[in-house]
Amino acid sequence: MVQQVLERPRALKKKVLPSDGSTTKLTLNVDTDVVDWFKLSGAHWRSRMQEALRNATELDKDV
Repeated sequence: MVQQVLERPRALKKKVLPSDGSTTKLTLNVDTDVVDWFKLSGAHWRSRMQEALRNATELDKDV
């Protein structure tokens, strides 16, 4: 199994989208139940999580 993953063609590996400078990629530990709640809300759950964080900070930005 590990060997299969290592031998995958580059085309099948996840591509990183270029940033326009308005976002920062980070690694963040979030409680599983919180992530599950957002995932259960459907597609684009990451965007909704971002919106919730923005609202919590009271930053006004048109997205």
